[in-house]
Amino acid sequence: MYFLMFEVIVFLQFSAVGAIKTTGSYWTLKPNVIVVDVDVAQDMDMIQVPLICGEEFEGTNITWKKNQEELLEASGNQIIVTVEGWKGANYSCYNSEGSILNHTLVLAQWTFRKIIKNTPSKGYIHCSSNNYGGSFKCSWTWGANRDDQVAVVAHIKVMRSHSESQISCSLDPRGQSITCLDQHYCPYAEEVERINLTIYFRSSYVLETYYTEFYIRDIVRPDTVDISKINQTSVKLDYPNSWNTPYSYFPLIFQVKEIRCRKSKKCDCSKPNSHETYLTQNHQLSVTKRMTVCVRARDTFCNSPWSEWSHYKCNSRKDRKQRNQELKLNKMQKFIMH
Repeated sequence: MYFLMFEVIVFLQFSAVGAIKTTGSYWTLKPNVIVVDVDVAQDMDMIQVPLICGEEFEGTNITWKKNQEELLEASGNQIIVTVEGWKGANYSCYNSEGSILNHTLVLAQWTFRKIIKNTPSKGYIHCSSNNYGGSFKCSWTWGANRDDQVAVVAHIKVMRSHSESQISCSLDPRGQSITCLDQHYCPYAEEVERINLTIYFRSSYVLETYYTEFYIRDIVRPDTVDISKINQTSVKLDYPNSWNTPYSYFPLIFQVKEIRCRKSKKCDCSKPNSHETYLTQNHQLSVTKRMTVCVRARDTFCNSPWSEWSHYKCNSRKDRKQRNQELKLNKMQKFIMH
């Protein structure tokens, strides 16, 4: 368990990523972690993997244990272990006094997709950003059989296609998303290279790899539009506070429709309806009495995702209550004056 916790701590401190070296049927994911590529077409795939305790321990009396329990017959600074199928393990080396010197975690990578779910609209990994500040968030859904104790994010590799980039990511406490920031991103310059993101998920001693690439401009999704009342027949639209300024350089376009909704709290603007939608960049809209206006926004120049819907009903119960209070106040003032 000590080594499992160690892997998580190492990941949380992770920032820049180097190249992954490949050798035969196994390769190094990061220090102290070796991945074996499993051929699922074979009933029993056996791969030999060389392990080394450390160059500084050459010539000393070294013993090895598998999963900190099973003592191996092989001894010495360098040994060879056989990995069968998807049966990885954690191999630890000890000195003659029984003190641990080092460890190597051996994981088996297969082509199955079981650790996280695939959703029809978002795929395995869904990435989004609410502005052009260089930050983005990527999320996923754990599979139904996920065990919180063994299924974790093992490693992240994120970079631009060719140029050197400084992108750092942090894992949320629940392990269901990462938040990343591209330190060199400039919102006023053309984005010429995609972000390449690879996430390695580990369940026990099995590893699954998921890859996606994107431009920030393709995943920008504004926060919800603010709608405020001007009078009984018009409303005002305001950009989200999180959106980039100046608005003249980062303009939004609004999609608008009106729906009938008896209770404003239960209005669902996303449902298909017979009412026509239209696009506008105007910040003031005319609305029909007893109708609810629905508004969402996206970048004017990119075919990026729409924001969530916002809705407003001018003659709502809240407005009627406010008008009744105003009438009562006026009557009281007249009574006092007389």
